[in-house]
This record gives sequence, structure tokens and C-alpha cells, in this order.
Amino acid sequence: MKHVDSDWIIIEVKCMKRIPYLLILIFILSCAKAPKKFTQIPLKPNNVFNASFSQTWSAILAGLEWIKWSPAFMDKGEGTIRLKEAYVYRRSGNLIRAYHWPSIEEAKKSGIDDYLEKVAYYDNNIFDPNKALFSQENMEIKVVSLSKLETKVEINYKIKPYLSSGKFGNQVRSKGYIESLLLQKIREKLKGQPVSLGDSPQVYREIFN
Repeated sequence: MKHVDSDWIIIEVKCMKRIPYLLILIFILSCAKAPKKFTQIPLKPNNVFNASFSQTWSAILAGLEWIKWSPAFMDKGEGTIRLKEAYVYRRSGNLIRAYHWPSIEEAKKSGIDDYLEKVAYYDNNIFDPNKALFSQENMEIKVVSLSKLETKVEINYKIKPYLSSGKFGNQVRSKGYIESLLLQKIREKLKGQPVSLGDSPQVYREIFN
């Protein structure tokens, strides 16, 4: 009679007992679905509008009227709007945007550090002790048709402070504050909402006193 090692019998029995559990585990894993991969839809930049070129062009003009900054040149065929060179200074405590230099007396009494800190990356310590009396500002707007019902608006806003030393300082980079307000008004106009000055921040409304 052939001898069978009892230890091997015990091992085989244990293995046989585990097989059903392994089969169940394999079945569960095979049925499990891989997690869904969600495609991330890129957000549309806030300077792209779901509107035709002509609709957007008209909304831009309404927005410019709202900020009371008049165009100097417009070419709808090229999609270009250049605004009049403007000067922002303080007169009798109020900020003024004008298309001419302030008088010598007005410039001496003016100071726009708070305004520049709001609209640009400006540190008055850089120009110390030369305080910024007023700023020279230019804006160019490019209107680009992306499709029949999609239009992009690009705004190039330049700000250069004039200092108490009697010279212009280096151009300061815009924070996008004025541009964002203009884009907001364009969007409101395209949605049929009234373009109202009442909901704008106080520091911006001061310009229109």
C-alpha cells in the first residue's frame, strides 16, 4: 500500500477550501467598473462673449459711454477702438478724467496715489519723495470675431504717472480693475440689463463727479 504523507493531505485540503473564496474575489473584481473619467470642460475667459461681432461692438460703445471715456479712432472693419489720451487727477477732492493736462495749480494740489494703488501695481515708495500728481492713460480695444455667435474683446490699458519732480515715471502695469468693470458692463448690455453707474464701486464713481 502506497504511503501518503499526512502533512500534504492537510495542505491540499486547506488549499481546496480557499479556492471558492478566490473565485468569488476574482468574480467581484471582474464585475467592478473602472472609475469614470470626467472630461474637464475649460472655462471660457471672461473676455469672450456669446454674441455676434456687431452686437459686441455696440455693447462696447455703450460701456465706453458708461465710463465716460470717448473714442479717438474707430475702425469696425479692423475691430479696433482707440480711446482719447486721458489724464486723471484730483480737483477739489474729486478724481477727474480729462483730455487735457491739468493746470499747474491743479497739478500742485492733486494727488492720486490711492487711485493708482487701486487700478495698477503701484508702490509710491518707489517714486518717493516724488508723489504722483496725475496719470496719463491710453486704452486700445481689439474686437475679434471667433465665430458667428462668439466674440473676444482684448483691452490694452496703459497708465503712466506724472511725478512732482516734473517728469513722468515708468509705466505701471494695470491690475485689470478698469478693464473688468468695462467687460462687466459689456456683458450686462448684451444680456439686456440697464447700464447703470449706481452699482459700481465708490472709488470708480468718483471719476465721474
